[in-house]
Amino acid sequence: MLQHGLHVTLRPLGKVAPANLVGAAGIRVALGAACYAGLHPRLRATPVDTEGGAGTVRGEWVGAVPAPGEPILLYLHGSAYVACSPATHRGLVSELCRVLDRSAFAVRYRRAPEFRFPSAHLDVLAAYLWLLDRGHDAQDITVAGDSAGGHLALALLGELRRLGAPMPAAVVGFSPVVDLAFERFGKPAVNPRDGFVSRSTARRILAMYTHDADPSDPRLDVMQVVGPDLPPMLLQVGEHEHLRSHVEGFAAAQRAAGGACETQVWPGLFHVFQMIRPLPESREALSEVARFVASVESSGVRRVPGVAAS
Repeated sequence: MLQHGLHVTLRPLGKVAPANLVGAAGIRVALGAACYAGLHPRLRATPVDTEGGAGTVRGEWVGAVPAPGEPILLYLHGSAYVACSPATHRGLVSELCRVLDRSAFAVRYRRAPEFRFPSAHLDVLAAYLWLLDRGHDAQDITVAGDSAGGHLALALLGELRRLGAPMPAAVVGFSPVVDLAFERFGKPAVNPRDGFVSRSTARRILAMYTHDADPSDPRLDVMQVVGPDLPPMLLQVGEHEHLRSHVEGFAAAQRAAGGACETQVWPGLFHVFQMIRPLPESREALSEVARFVASVESSGVRRVPGVAAS
């Protein structure tokens, strides 16, 4: 039922929305409404707008503002680099705070088409480095993101490696985008019943952010990021998504490179189904996140600054 509802509402809107500010405005309204319909109870949020050593940091603390030494979640929202915000995702982030028993910082990164690549990437890097400057140990930080936010999380790891900065303890991705051009992994043998968007629409919307950027930039081509120095990852994806091939392709490459990357394909489900609290599978998926993070933290493995993967 939900899959059909998405297919007759959000998917047609994506097809007709122009790749400009007017189209982005329509997408923002539609996706924002869909996020609020997820029905997750929301924790109190404390806004942040400050200068960090690597640039302006904007976002919000969800839950109590933590002291250095406490475990925290850094959350990067999705929606094709053009839509949504910490506010639209506060319900999902609040639920993650509850199951992980920690507060979260959700980044308010700049969105297209007003701000193009690398604006969002710079904002995420600035937020992570600000957390370190604030006194949070990298091993106390778990990074999570959905869709484009998952892409930002993977790109962040590459930037930390380049800077020789410490990696986070773990990364969680909900249907992360890996290939912004939707070309690397080929067309699925069986056409996914993706209720959100077609491959062609996804490419057109994402191009509002990438514009004329070099597609070989490792912040965009995150397959270049794979390597044994990356933190353990958990990637979840719905069975009927275009992004299933992205998740499986990245995970296979990361494991082949000697890294730890767990994947979960959830039968019958759609893009970022974790957003919909009434779904039993949503609650189960977030419980899996809690299990994964607890297992990483109990392992006691500490990540040092990254080195270039061979």
